[in-house]
Amino acid sequence: MVPEIWPDPGCWCREVGAPLRGDLPESADKEEPAMEPEEAILCGTCRAPVTERREGVAVNGTHIHTFFNPAGIVFEICCFGRAAGCQVYGEPTSEFAWFAGSKWQYAVCATCQVHLGWFFAMPGSSFFGLIRTRILQPEE
Repeated sequence: MVPEIWPDPGCWCREVGAPLRGDLPESADKEEPAMEPEEAILCGTCRAPVTERREGVAVNGTHIHTFFNPAGIVFEICCFGRAAGCQVYGEPTSEFAWFAGSKWQYAVCATCQVHLGWFFAMPGSSFFGLIRTRILQPEE
């Protein structure tokens, strides 16, 4: 049976592509030049460009890190200085932060809104930690 009122006024949904609440890092709202296809790192769900290989950075001496969250789920993340194809949301928190002195926020694909990783900020630096299994990287 179809409800008489659609959508339900008690359903708090948003339109596809509508921005999420929260603060965006300053660099996320600037117009970015087009990415070179051979260098683009894509969202694993919708294939939208998220960042580029050249944006890869080493944090604490390495580009790739493996961590687990409070639920015990293991994540392998790749670090990038910028990710123009990500939106950042949520209040910055240091709770269960993986990097000493950092605060994190969620990072989602700006096109399909799937969770891709986290945005980390600390005094003097910031970076994205994108979940390796949720992004498509160019062949090495």
